Amino acid sequence: MNINDPFGRLRKQREKEYLSLCKTLQDAGVNNRHDAQELMETLLRRGKIGILIVVPFTLILGSLFAEAQQYIYVVGFLIAVWLFKTTTRSRQHIKRYIEEELTNEEDSREF
Repeated sequence: MNINDPFGRLRKQREKEYLSLCKTLQDAGVNNRHDAQELMETLLRRGKIGILIVVPFTLILGSLFAEAQQYIYVVGFLIAVWLFKTTTRSRQHIKRYIEEELTNEEDSREF
């Protein structure tokens, strides 16, 4: 039993996310290691660009609307954290997909 997730809800949710991603990747034709690694790089690049857009946009809005500056900064921070966390979790799922699905298929092709 995990203290942070005593009933296993988060683990179940992450497993559902992973299975959904696996189905999506298979439907999209990502069936080799090179395509999956290229997808991870693209995902990382998009995450960085998203954060690089959110931060200056938040700072500009905060300077334009001084009376709502605190709220704007909080919302901008939450969006940046959400984007970072989503990108990180998606990359972890893709790594797992490479390790579990693609490695087994490539190993069976060698024999």
